[in-house]
Amino acid sequence: MKRMEEIKYAMSFWSKAWRFIQQHKLNYFFLFPIIISIAVYGFAFYGINELTQYSHDNIKLWLESKQWISQDQQDVFSKTILVAIKILTWVAGLLVFFKVSKYITLTLMSPVMSYLSSKTDEIITGKNQRFDIVELIKDFVRGTALSIRNFLVEMSLHIGLFFVNLIFVFTFPPLEIVLTPLSTVASFVISAYFFGFASIDYTLENRKYSFNQSIAYMRQHKGKVIGNGIGFSLLFMIPVIGVTIATILSTVAGTLMVNDLSSQEKK
Repeated sequence: MKRMEEIKYAMSFWSKAWRFIQQHKLNYFFLFPIIISIAVYGFAFYGINELTQYSHDNIKLWLESKQWISQDQQDVFSKTILVAIKILTWVAGLLVFFKVSKYITLTLMSPVMSYLSSKTDEIITGKNQRFDIVELIKDFVRGTALSIRNFLVEMSLHIGLFFVNLIFVFTFPPLEIVLTPLSTVASFVISAYFFGFASIDYTLENRKYSFNQSIAYMRQHKGKVIGNGIGFSLLFMIPVIGVTIATILSTVAGTLMVNDLSSQEKK
């Protein structure tokens, strides 16, 4: 199966996932990412606001300790710096937050997505999975290790891509016209692959795939993993609503796809 056909194949499961959720009355799962997103956004805005105020207070104290400026000048400097710090801190804080929010949300949603994948698997196969605290701990350790590994690999690829782009741009500036869109697409595909990896791995985890077996499976079905992740990436761009739909649909779509691939392999 060619790469584009694999991507198209994987993306076809998004509409199937929506129908599956409606058919089996799993809509209540959408409440979890909504609650988590509101909590994450609320905590982020509170943290940025506190950081802004802390920075302002410390700079104001520093200005007041200087004897070479008058009280009127201190007031002007203080007001000017307050506005500048508020703008810079909020912009920087939001940029950092939006960059890491996907990892925070995915981490907090991990137990829900794992349970949803398991429940989807049970509906498809008719096999109930027993709760085992030992297995749950093993799965948690495995999942955490895999998440850290994926995060480091993904960041390394993004950083490597950035430096390659930078070298070529400084070497031959006109290349920027071509390299900028290419690097943007490459960055999007990299992110999509790891989004898809995270979504599909819940099913493999429930099937007791080891750390290395899961990585091998993703490499074998790279195009399909990217296809699942593309839908996730596009939806994730929509604040709050996007993450609500993306986390749930991608998990069900990934589970349906793994089951479909397993059926094909048995034929």
